[in-house]
Amino acid sequence: MRRMLAVLTAVALVGALSGCGGGGGGGATATAIIRGRIMLVTTAAAPSPAATVTAGGATATTAADGSFVLTAVPVTTTRITVTATGMKALSQALPTLEAGKTTDLADIYLSDVGYTADITTRVVRSDTTAAIAGATVLVSGLSVVSGADGIVSITGLPVGLGGAQLQVGVARATGFEDKAIIFDLPLGAGANSVGDIVLSPPVGDIPGGPSNIRGKVTWTGGTAFGGTSVSLLARPGGAVIASGITQDAGDYGFWAPAGSYTVVAVRTGYAEARKECDLAMPDKPIQVDLTLTAAP
Repeated sequence: MRRMLAVLTAVALVGALSGCGGGGGGGATATAIIRGRIMLVTTAAAPSPAATVTAGGATATTAADGSFVLTAVPVTTTRITVTATGMKALSQALPTLEAGKTTDLADIYLSDVGYTADITTRVVRSDTTAAIAGATVLVSGLSVVSGADGIVSITGLPVGLGGAQLQVGVARATGFEDKAIIFDLPLGAGANSVGDIVLSPPVGDIPGGPSNIRGKVTWTGGTAFGGTSVSLLARPGGAVIASGITQDAGDYGFWAPAGSYTVVAVRTGYAEARKECDLAMPDKPIQVDLTLTAAP
């Protein structure tokens, strides 16, 4: 009887251990979802025929607009691979995947030359030009977070990426508006100079706080001038520094570092109005008024 009890006890222990995570039985692998869009640097359009996207054993082909969705991707997956007719095969790093969540890589560009373009940029505030730490810069599916000095370096980008006011990525930081990333000239192989990425504090429907580029947007015969979209563009280049909506009196306001800018006002039914200006010193505000005329 004692021997039988000992055998039963041993069997029970083995069963208990085999049911534990460390016993080799293991549970299901945690998975995530990856989505994005594949584009070509040669045409700034989706590939045709479709591209093939693979990550962690999951595979998808792109839709007509270049979009794709990969499901059941193990969270341990660290790279994504894309192939398309006439383009160099792409294999690049993924950001850390989280179980049950979707990672959006936005637009990923394929090159017919290769992926040897590098950039170094700095993320700064528009109001003080101070560095922004912890900003996320996403370019062609590659995501990097800025350090304490605001510096971001991204390697392995597609040669030929950029130009023609093509948005190739986005920069984000808590407490700031998202900033579209546009390279004025296509990237070449090796190091490329792309300038600073300037992020602005959010601008609501009613401009608040101090401003050093300010004015009114009006039109003939009007009595209330709210609801007009106003943007501040860097000059040269045309990168959008900030944007907002006029209040009832037509007032708008932006805070910007010293530099050259263009103020652009857009309203349905009216021709676009724009005016160039130069801000000599951040603490010396300038007035830039615009008048809209009816669209022909």
